[in-house]
Parts: sequence; C-alpha cells; structure tokens
Amino acid sequence: MIVTQDYGWSQLARELGPGWPEGTGWAMERAVAAGLTGWEPFLIGPEDAERVGELARAAGLAIPSIFVSGPLHDGDTGVVDRMVATARRAAAFGTRMVAVYPAGADKSDAGLARQAEALERMGARLRAEGMALLYHPEEPEMAHAAREFHAMLARTDPGLIRLCLDPDTIWRGAGQSMMAVLDVIALYGDRVDALHIRQSQDGVWAGTVGPGDMDWPAIAAALRAQGAEPLLVLEHAYADRTPRPADPAATHRESCAYLSATFLRP
Repeated sequence: MIVTQDYGWSQLARELGPGWPEGTGWAMERAVAAGLTGWEPFLIGPEDAERVGELARAAGLAIPSIFVSGPLHDGDTGVVDRMVATARRAAAFGTRMVAVYPAGADKSDAGLARQAEALERMGARLRAEGMALLYHPEEPEMAHAAREFHAMLARTDPGLIRLCLDPDTIWRGAGQSMMAVLDVIALYGDRVDALHIRQSQDGVWAGTVGPGDMDWPAIAAALRAQGAEPLLVLEHAYADRTPRPADPAATHRESCAYLSATFLRP
C-alpha cells in the first residue's frame, strides 16, 4: 500500500480548490483517481478524526496512520491525553500507527527528558489500544549535533517508540547530506515503521517523486538491509518554485509508479 499525506493536498486545495479543510473531500477524490488507497491526515483532535474518517470511508480510502503534534516537553499531560483520544477515535477507521511531532525548538536537557518520558507514556497507552507510536523528527531536531533527535531514540524503549522517517527533513537539517540520511538508517533503521516520501531538485521540492536529491533506491536498499518494511507515505509538498500540477492525480500517479518500482517487491 502507498498512502498519501494530506499536507501537500492542503496546499493544493488552498491554491487550486475550495480551501482547507473544506477541500478534504476534493483532495480525496483526486487521490483515489491517482490509484492511492490510503490517506494519512494531520489531526488536531477527536472531532477532526471523526470528520476525516467519515470522508475517507466515503471515498474508499483507508487510514492506516495519522499525524499529530503538540508540545511534550513542558509536562502538560493534557496534550498526551488529547493525542490518545484522537488516536482512539481514528482507530475506529482502521488506524494502527500514530506519528507524532513534538513541537518546540531549542529545548533544555530537562525538557528533553520530560519529552522522552511523555513519549513512552503515550507509546504504552497506544500499545494497550493496539496501536504503535512513531516519533517523527523534522529539521529543528537535527540542530546542535542532532541532540533532540538522538535523545528521543536513545532514551526510549524501541518496543514503545518507533520511527516515522522523513529523509527530506534529515537531509536538509544535516546540510543536504545523503550520508547523514543513510547513517540514520544504519543506526535506527530497524525502528522505521513508516516513511514519508518527497523529492527535491537542487534543494527545491519537486512536483513528483523520481530521481533527484533524495537517492530513493539507496534508501530502499538500506532499509531492506535493516529488515524494515515501512508503510510508504507519499508526501508531495510545494515551495515557491515547485511546479504546480495541472492534474494532481496524474503527478501522484507518476510518483506512485516510481515508488512501486523502487520499494515494492514483485
């Protein structure tokens, strides 16, 4: 299965369609036309999970994973409670993986310790619900010798905290280094349960996924060597110089064909 993340679709809906989140159904129709069978939404609460879940069900799209975000370093247990409640509602629509981005930057060591503890508590609660928690780092987590990124994985139980790997954010945060991406896979590849996938050309996000800055065949080979078979999450994204598609379904279909040839065994 190749899932599509809703971030790029939200950008297109704002520029080409009816806006966002009003354009969720509009985007799902085009995802289905591209041959996609899964949808990964960013959810802000249980009510959002219900709304998106019903739309996905009507469109015939599965929701194997969701994306949530919020500060976990300040000791606010309400944030974890809301994330778990959101995941519980999404589970009714088939969700089994919850990718989390702990918001905030330049956290203290004490804050990072609290964050790691919060992740483990959340991971344990989700596991009891039959779901897995996946840590999703972005560019800020690669600052200061990737202090936060490594702390979240070195200080947590691999059985409770898995990894949603976004190679583009690792690459950018490490000064556009494919070596850094492959080193991360060598260190943590056996924890990668989901892979966020987009491409860039000379540092600018591309309109499709194919050859470019990200060496996707090398990433696929490195993950196979670690025994990882992650959920593939196609995440087109659009910067100022990214070409806007006349037909979003066609560009997503092209990306899916490339990913199938690169990652999915016959």
